[in-house]
Amino acid sequence: MSANLYDLQVELLFGGTADPMRRRILAPLKQGLNAFSSTPPQQIRILDIACGTGRSLKLIRAALPKASLFGTDLSPAYLRKANQLLSQNPGELPQLLQANAEDLPYQDSYFHAVTSVFLFHELPPTARQQVIEECFRVTQPGGVFIICDSLQMSDSPEFIPVMENFSAVFHEPYYKHYITDDLRERLEKAGFTNISTEAHFMSKYWLAHKPA
Repeated sequence: MSANLYDLQVELLFGGTADPMRRRILAPLKQGLNAFSSTPPQQIRILDIACGTGRSLKLIRAALPKASLFGTDLSPAYLRKANQLLSQNPGELPQLLQANAEDLPYQDSYFHAVTSVFLFHELPPTARQQVIEECFRVTQPGGVFIICDSLQMSDSPEFIPVMENFSAVFHEPYYKHYITDDLRERLEKAGFTNISTEAHFMSKYWLAHKPA
């Protein structure tokens, strides 16, 4: 499943749009990129994995108008939509590839930042770890990895009934395991350090750094 279907699920459950959840990655992304303040803005490379129809990339573009943006997704249909969406910006040349996030087609330490929005609850546990390992591999030393995904059981007890019913209502086979999974431990296992988390409404965020 793509991040875009999770957007729809959130909208069906709570009304409104999931874009405010996506926007919360922007401030920590810009903060994380401060480590590369001596790098010309146009040389900053940012990868969004499971980019779907490009909604996160469009928000990142608005916040970082000169950075080089990349996106991967398994769905060619979503990538076509993302290309159409991003091409609405004058001069934009989307760098989008069909790829599995468990095997990213990029060289080591290529990106200054990597983002993931609403992907990890879609993955079985072994795939979650492999994706994190790949994100660590392609992130430059000193770079940042940001995850936005669903709330977990330990974050907001008042939402536990909603989370327990989510997998059944929306046929999400890995969601129950995700809401009890320790992504901080997985990030540390991959080599990330200086990890922080925040929870807002139905979303949770992890900010992790690759040691310089």
